[in-house]
Amino acid sequence: MFKLLLPLLTLFLFTACVHDVSVAPELSRVKKTRPVTINATVAYYIPDKLYKLSVQTPGGNNDTLRYSPYAETEPALKKVLNNVFTKVYKINSLDDKLIAEKKISFIFIPNIETMSSSNSNVDWQPTKFNMILKVKILRNNKELFTTYAQGKGIANFGRYQDNPAYAMEIASRSAFLQFQDEIITKRKRFK
Repeated sequence: MFKLLLPLLTLFLFTACVHDVSVAPELSRVKKTRPVTINATVAYYIPDKLYKLSVQTPGGNNDTLRYSPYAETEPALKKVLNNVFTKVYKINSLDDKLIAEKKISFIFIPNIETMSSSNSNVDWQPTKFNMILKVKILRNNKELFTTYAQGKGIANFGRYQDNPAYAMEIASRSAFLQFQDEIITKRKRFK
């Protein structure tokens, strides 16, 4: 009997799982940190293909993490833009009628890269997570400049036991706050 169960037990032990997690930062912590408001109407554009994108990266214990970086972080992108600009809209294409109707001056197009890893051979949660957030800014459909932010999150055993996505949330929040700070620092370019 044991000989029959051994292959099944081995298969069970070495079969990796996929865990659905979120890379969304906690919105209450994506605050306006500098008292600057740029008087401009802006929009952001996430192509439908990216919005629906599902990504898989390594977790601990040979498991995999699955998340949708663009859909999950859209509220943070919108919040950062609302923290800085007077009016913010979402557009469905770069020739959306809303651009002319609302007199949108600048369009923000995010590009997100993620990396995860774990030094745990027991738990699936990531102990390290990196997010690179590049945002291309257009004016009159021409590139004005591109911002660059890199958030890093590290979680120890206690942290990821309370919140499995702890490292992801920290990295994501850091990237969006850096993005916000870069916009404010370069505010003279939004005239």
